[in-house]
Amino acid sequence: MTTYEDNLLAARFAALAPEPLAGNWADVVARAGAARKGSPELRGAWWLRRRRRLVVVLAVVALVVVGAATAIGAVRELILDQGFVGIPPVGATPSSPESGELVVQWLGVAAPLSPQQVGADSVSAWLYADGRIIWDRRPWHPWHGEGGIPDGANELNSGYLEQRLAPEGVELVRTAVAELLDQSRALVEEIPTEERPWGGSHHPRLALVVPDDFVSGWGVLAAPDGDRSARLLWGNYGTDNSVFEGTPATPEQLSALRRVYALLTDPASALPSSAWIVQKVRAYVPSHHAVCIDTSPPKDVSQTLSMLPTRAAGLLRDTSRTSSEHDLSSGPGWAPGGRAVTYCFTVETPQAREVAEALSGLEREPGWDSFVLVYRVAEAVDGMTPTRIWFEPYFPDGRIPNSWPAG
Repeated sequence: MTTYEDNLLAARFAALAPEPLAGNWADVVARAGAARKGSPELRGAWWLRRRRRLVVVLAVVALVVVGAATAIGAVRELILDQGFVGIPPVGATPSSPESGELVVQWLGVAAPLSPQQVGADSVSAWLYADGRIIWDRRPWHPWHGEGGIPDGANELNSGYLEQRLAPEGVELVRTAVAELLDQSRALVEEIPTEERPWGGSHHPRLALVVPDDFVSGWGVLAAPDGDRSARLLWGNYGTDNSVFEGTPATPEQLSALRRVYALLTDPASALPSSAWIVQKVRAYVPSHHAVCIDTSPPKDVSQTLSMLPTRAAGLLRDTSRTSSEHDLSSGPGWAPGGRAVTYCFTVETPQAREVAEALSGLEREPGWDSFVLVYRVAEAVDGMTPTRIWFEPYFPDGRIPNSWPAG
């Protein structure tokens, strides 16, 4: 506090102070001394005043302690009721348990929530055996139309959200998915469990063709099937489509698909109250993140880390990681036959926050802020792609979702 502030504070107290009472100061001192020496009347009055002051002090201390404990509890139990992009705030309560058995995953086109929105939404959902259903919703073509996602992390992205079903709810969803797969067995493709159901190759005839006005014009789901996953793809492609010839859906298949659609895109309306443990929507808060770096042409991990700020590289250097090389997608100006490598480092959420702080001096990747926390590390060279670093949450099954825009 400055001298000026000291003087100002003193002046304010002086202005508020009452007028001094009449009396002899020496007499007051003498009476206080008498109380200390043993005058019964004065000693009793002095002790009563002191006890009252002690009670007041103890009450204030108790309030402070209770308030502090409440504040600490609030930090421990910070439940986010809205999605976010990037790293959760300090104190946000992680989803529990950390790991879980995946029951079904879905990606499909859904009716938009906003009446002002042009076009449809893309809904991804992951259901776990412990009852957690994690999902997000985005406009199917995020760069077009208006309206967006109401009450989401932003107008183009709900963020990853979580609800929790009771065992009854999990069984209702599991049964509906099993019925759909059984009715479409000839079109079900077996894929490795680690493969994304919407990635990899699709057999041109393995598609369930739905009418143009069907509630979900395109989608894919996968459910564990032994040591692999059973995948079903559908869409309004038409039987003469050159990529997905497919098979027209029967009324029974359309009814089963409509039921699964409702359960995984709007479970609050499709399931009874007895099917829920926590119906209120909350943000999914991961315990771990993947910090992923993509660079082309491929470089070894030490070269890649040397492109980062020193502190960020140091935080990632000794952590566990995965790597994968891949072809670059074709595009104007890109080198034919180009290759890239992606390294993903596994870190706990507090460490991910430190890495993000260490990267904060870099430029954010233009146009991607609504979907993922991503920084540009280096510009593209020789027709390759820019080097980028971004943050993905780990889901309970130990995998990361695809946070990049759809459409």
